[in-house]
Amino acid sequence: MKNTFLLAAIIVFSVLRCSAQSADLDKTFTKVLIEAHYPGGDTAWLHFLNHNLRYPDDAVNNEVQGTVIVSFIVDTDSTISDVHAISGPTKGGLREEAVRVITLSGKWVPASQNGQAVKGYKKEPIRFKMSFN
Repeated sequence: MKNTFLLAAIIVFSVLRCSAQSADLDKTFTKVLIEAHYPGGDTAWLHFLNHNLRYPDDAVNNEVQGTVIVSFIVDTDSTISDVHAISGPTKGGLREEAVRVITLSGKWVPASQNGQAVKGYKKEPIRFKMSFN
């Protein structure tokens, strides 16, 4: 009788634990073990930015520069959504350009929590700096 009760308790605990873990994986994580990142790493990200980021004319004409922080969600299927500039210069169109280039960037490698791909928030800085020769 004790063995049957113990086995039943283990099964119930295992089912509850698995259900809790899958419920956790459905939420959007703000802290994860491995953050979402651009496929190919930093080198690929810089290559993408060099080919796609445009310095807005308004920012050039008014010598606006700075770093825009863009927040977005990377889902478990690698798609991005909810792209917003959360800080950086408000003039010159830098925020709009940073959002545009993140939106254009395509699929990202999702964040990982305990070996499982999870939906997570990502903050990416986009630096705009003018060089005066």
